[in-house]
This record gives sequence, C-alpha cells and structure tokens, in this order.
Amino acid sequence: MVNPAAANDILLAIVAFALVLIPAIIIHELGHFLAARLVGINVLEFGIGFPPRVRRLFTWRETEFTLNLIPLGGFVRPLGEDMIGPASEDKVKRDRVVIEHRRSGPVRIVSEREMLRMRGVEEQAMVSVSEAPPLARIFFMAAGAFANFLTAMLLFFLVALIGLSLPVGGLSQVVAIPPNSIFANSPVQVGDAIERVNGQRFADFAAFHDLLAAYQGGQIDFSLIRAADGESYAIRTKPDFSERAGYVQILGVVEDSPAAKAGLLPGDLVTKIAGSSIPASGDPASLLSEAAKDYAGRLLQLTILREHADRSTEELNVSLIPRIEAPEGQGRLGILIRSQFGLGDDTRFANAGYKKELVPQTVPDAIAHSLRTTAETFRLIASIPGQLLDGSLTGRDARPISIIGISIIGGEFLQRSLNEGPTIMLNFIALISIFLGISNLLPIPALDGGRIVFVLIEMLRGKPVDPKIEGRVHAIGISLLLLLGVVIMIYDLINPPSIG
Repeated sequence: MVNPAAANDILLAIVAFALVLIPAIIIHELGHFLAARLVGINVLEFGIGFPPRVRRLFTWRETEFTLNLIPLGGFVRPLGEDMIGPASEDKVKRDRVVIEHRRSGPVRIVSEREMLRMRGVEEQAMVSVSEAPPLARIFFMAAGAFANFLTAMLLFFLVALIGLSLPVGGLSQVVAIPPNSIFANSPVQVGDAIERVNGQRFADFAAFHDLLAAYQGGQIDFSLIRAADGESYAIRTKPDFSERAGYVQILGVVEDSPAAKAGLLPGDLVTKIAGSSIPASGDPASLLSEAAKDYAGRLLQLTILREHADRSTEELNVSLIPRIEAPEGQGRLGILIRSQFGLGDDTRFANAGYKKELVPQTVPDAIAHSLRTTAETFRLIASIPGQLLDGSLTGRDARPISIIGISIIGGEFLQRSLNEGPTIMLNFIALISIFLGISNLLPIPALDGGRIVFVLIEMLRGKPVDPKIEGRVHAIGISLLLLLGVVIMIYDLINPPSIG
C-alpha cells in the first residue's frame, strides 16, 4: 500500500512541475520566437512539448504551432537550424520550400530549376538564422533568457502588489512563569508571545519594556499569540512593574570558542557584565556584544544564572577572553544570544523578533521591489563561485538539481503556499525563471550561450565557423548535458533535495 503522505508529496511534485518548469520553458521559447519575428528570421515551428508530434494546433503566417507528446516545455525551430545546431544547405532549401508551401498553397517540386524559380521575389523575404546579421542572431539567441528575466520581474511585481511580508510590530515572548507571576493563574503559557499592550503594537522588544516601565494604570491588557497553535487571545491583569532587570539569554555555544572554554551552556542567563548589572532598558544583547568588542584580548567577567533540571538555580561567575578577530558567523565569544527582561516576581520576557503581515505595496513600490529583488538574486547567484572557493558555501549546499529535484522542492513550496498564501510559490517560480535564463546563457555547446560564442567567433574571424563543425560541437555538448542530467536525476532520486 502506498503511503498517503508519500503519494501526496508525489502529487505536489507533479503539480509543481506543471506550474514551474513547463511555463518557464514555454516562455523561454516564446522569447526566441518573438525575437525571431523582430529581426526577420523565419520560424518554421513553435512546439509545445517535444516530439513525437501529437497534432498541429494552427498556423500563423509561416509558423506551425504544434502539440507534442513529451511534456518538457517546448521548442522553436527557425529556418536554418534544427534542435542541434546549424542545418545543412539542403535542409535550408527544404525548409524554404515548406515556408513557400504554407504561403502559396500546395506546391510539387519536380526539379532544382523549379525550386530556384520559386525563390524569386518571395525568396527575399526568407531569412535563415545564418543569414541574419550577427547582432540580430545574438539578440535572437539571448531573447529566451531575457524573457525568463522579464517573467521573474513581473512575478516579483505581482508578489509586491499582493503583499510583502513586513514587520508591523515587535513580539515579546513569555519565557518564565513562576508561581507568583502575574500570569500564574491565567491562560498564558511559556512560549506564548505578546503582540499588543492595551491594544497598541510596540516597535520592538526594547519599546515593549519601555511601555511596561512607563505604565501607571491599575490594570493592563495583553494581546498574545499562543505558541501551540498560533491562535490569538487576550488577558487583563494587574501588574507590578516596580522592579525590573535585564538579562542576556545564551541560546547556543560554539565548540572550542571562548564561551565553551569558560563553561557557558545554552540556557544560561547573563545577569552582570564586567561587574555591572544589566539595566532594564535598551537591548541587553547588544550590551554584551559591545562589551566583547571592548574587552577583545582582555579578561571579561560575567555573572550568570543557571537553572538545573530540578528547577533550582545557581549563580556563577565566569571569566573569558573575547577573540580579537571574530570568525565569520561566530562572534568574539562564540555564542548565540537574545535579550530578556524580568519583573520583580521573576516573570521573564524574551525578544521574539517581529510580527509580520502581508502588506500590499503601491505600484511604484512594487516596481522598486521587483527591480531590487531581481538585482539581489543576480548578485547572490554571482557570489556562489566565490563562496565555494572560500568555503563559506559547501558543494552539497550548491549542488545542481535536475527537473526532478526542482519538482520536489517546488512541491514543498506549493504545500507552504497552500497554507500561507500564493506569494511563496510565485517567488519560487520567479527564482527558477532567473536560474533557467542564466543557465541557458552559459557558454556551453548546445545552450544559447554556446551558440552565442560561435557568433562572437564569427565576428572576430570575419567569417562563420563551418556549420558541420559547429553542429558536431553542439551535438557533443547536448549528449554530455543529457548524460549529466540523467546522473543528477538519479542523485536527486537517491538524495532528494529540500527547502532546508
């Protein structure tokens, strides 16, 4: 019996394939088609899917639009080229006869003389890829990638119009509810997050504590989000904010770091920095970071509060020497921290980041978001080789993925999109469109970038490369690409990629 969860994953991957890859490839080929029309290159066929042909859909001018059996996108067949590369002169002649046949009606060719006669005035309107000027050919070959880039920009624009996930206020998480807490006899549970105080949002965690410090009323209303299910609820309580203290919570400790050598553990609370208590205002975590910078290379003393498994607490004094040069992603102390504030009754709150909501953007802001996100995506992709060289990105993280891998990841995004809204899937489709465009511009034989390289060589030499040689190079290139694609697909089946 098939596991229902596995069956659902397979279905989502198939739907994601249909939503992501097929439209992206068809749009890519549509870019080639429109560019060919602009520069005058005749297009014999625009195919949806790959042969064998299922049926002819319709004919527009000399172009035949067809539906094909293999649902892997589509293709454009211009005059003078087949799917591998430049066609022979005989093939070009036959293609020209097909075009004339479609323009003038059924024609029977009985001799070369009659073929030459048919080239007449109509022949001047026929342009093969090799007959187009070099710059026109480059434009035609690059247009597919440009169509993918424009599609991505349009999708980023639509995402912004629907709404960007932006912070609308801070969140303060309840992390300790002792027996005498103001929340002791309320529905509040450890992990729940406060998002409003007396109906008002607060900018960040520091602003939340400032609200408590300035509060003069008898009762206070808290609006919270339950950690277990995300449901919102509200309580009213009579607080005592007269006594407050700041803390720094240690969330993680890097192995062999100064913090690890000093014996600090995840869960420890820093109560004093260099002998001074942490004030009940501002951002305690930033105070510790600044102290680590000031004491770099010198002894720094911290007082910590450690809670044991039996709920007993212990106060410890530790000494450590912050590193002068902070390793990437570790900091001078080698700890992951966040700010906390406590009340006199030992109730504690921690910085839980920000409450985010979808905020629709105006048209000008959506355009700016589209341009900015597209540019940032290009920058990130361009930085991958450098990150691989310096070790900040592993080969596993930057592994190539096949259409199977893209479909698997797309299924995960589709599942999230069904739960959280369409913008998640639209962003993923936009990213795949950019990757598809960039990969096709790589100077690899059989790809658009490889074809452009031959045009550039022609411009430098002053004459084209022998079509037979170019066709052979592209044939070898596409064979190697297909072989590599099969290997990557097998790897994706054995080790399926994921969003993580």
